[in-house]
Amino acid sequence: MRTIIRKSVAAAVAASTALGVGGISAVSAGASGSDGVTNNQITIGATVPLSGIASAGYSDVAKAANAVFKYVNAKGGVNGRKINFIIKDDCYGVPGFGCTGTPNTVTQTNALLNTPGGIFATVGSLGTDTQDSVRNLLKSSGVPQLFVNSGSKDWDNPGTYPSLFGWQTDYVAEGKIFANYIKTNFKGKKVGFIGQDDDFGRNGLLGLQRGGLSIPNMGTGDSLGYNVGDIIFSDPFVSKLTQLKNDGVKVVVLDTIPQATKKVLDDAKKLKFAAQFIISGVGSDPQTVNNKNEVGALSMTFFAATGDTKNSWNKWTSKVLLADKADFPKFKSSTILTGNMQYGAGWAVTFLQLVKAMGSNVTQANAVSTLETQGSTFATPAITKLAYSASNHQGLMGGIMVTVKSTTSTTPVKNAKVYTTTDADGTPLVAKTPVNAPVPAWLS
Repeated sequence: MRTIIRKSVAAAVAASTALGVGGISAVSAGASGSDGVTNNQITIGATVPLSGIASAGYSDVAKAANAVFKYVNAKGGVNGRKINFIIKDDCYGVPGFGCTGTPNTVTQTNALLNTPGGIFATVGSLGTDTQDSVRNLLKSSGVPQLFVNSGSKDWDNPGTYPSLFGWQTDYVAEGKIFANYIKTNFKGKKVGFIGQDDDFGRNGLLGLQRGGLSIPNMGTGDSLGYNVGDIIFSDPFVSKLTQLKNDGVKVVVLDTIPQATKKVLDDAKKLKFAAQFIISGVGSDPQTVNNKNEVGALSMTFFAATGDTKNSWNKWTSKVLLADKADFPKFKSSTILTGNMQYGAGWAVTFLQLVKAMGSNVTQANAVSTLETQGSTFATPAITKLAYSASNHQGLMGGIMVTVKSTTSTTPVKNAKVYTTTDADGTPLVAKTPVNAPVPAWLS
């Protein structure tokens, strides 16, 4: 049943994005310029997994952003311009594993670049290796690559890629926050690690090490990597977990996408391996993982708890998704948000803040300049501020530890604080009280 639903969702997104957002027609061939900007519209695009291994849950990120853009378009747009958001399915860059057709990130990015009238930027494209594969293509095309859905440090390189920006807290900083929590709450316990064998896993492991934990490098000892394609096998993690169990590991950190998280937890249950799991926010969303074995696991988020119905941004996001019957036909006023829904709304709001801040000067060069000079002041659903500057294109720099309470929600750990840090070795964590900026009146 879940497979059928996933295919229906992907088809619905593909159908809606073929027309653009909110029924806006594609930019006509006669539109002035080739940067995706007209007097009444800004065209942007993204490559995301609508099919294949990573589609479950992650497709909600793009759909939530789509809903935000449609909601604001219905109110007249920003500064008189509506957002035309084109979504392309790249199957997480691994065609063949449940993909519809044979999409890949490079061909789909080229398709976006060939949009009549051009595109202003790619915004919210997902994946580390996938977006690494098109950095030079987008740079040579003069198209900004904004708010990549990945915590890789690859997005924070303004010297080489001046128009490339991340959004979420990077995996190194997340790893340091995990390390701090482990050292405080699991003192003396042996720690193991399983991570995706790319910058996701490698950066997360580096963060644990820079946070003061002694864990060997990927592929040796207690640190074990996996490839995305491994997830299709029936028991891909049994040998890895068996090694950790035999080594006396009591705490296991996972840098895994949701499908891998689910399999690790299932395999651990079969092996009667009752370790404390600490899961990257990328792969811990309980509604996406949908596994009762996750209850009690720890994770990190940079948003308010999904079930916090008093949070102003959660209330606003729920209202936005409720209005989008095309992308969220089953969403009800009582539906609990997922972390992926919060995430998509978060970077979509950031792009709208960018458009508003640019005023009448909507150019690709001004987008970069505005993010560097004003981005840290933007109000977003995150519980910590964006840290954009001329020398920092990463975005968020911290988060809060949470416990998976059920298959639908998380809750902050006792005495939870927002911790912020850089990815540098030895940089201390700074504890702050969680704070949400209010929803701007022009958005509500």
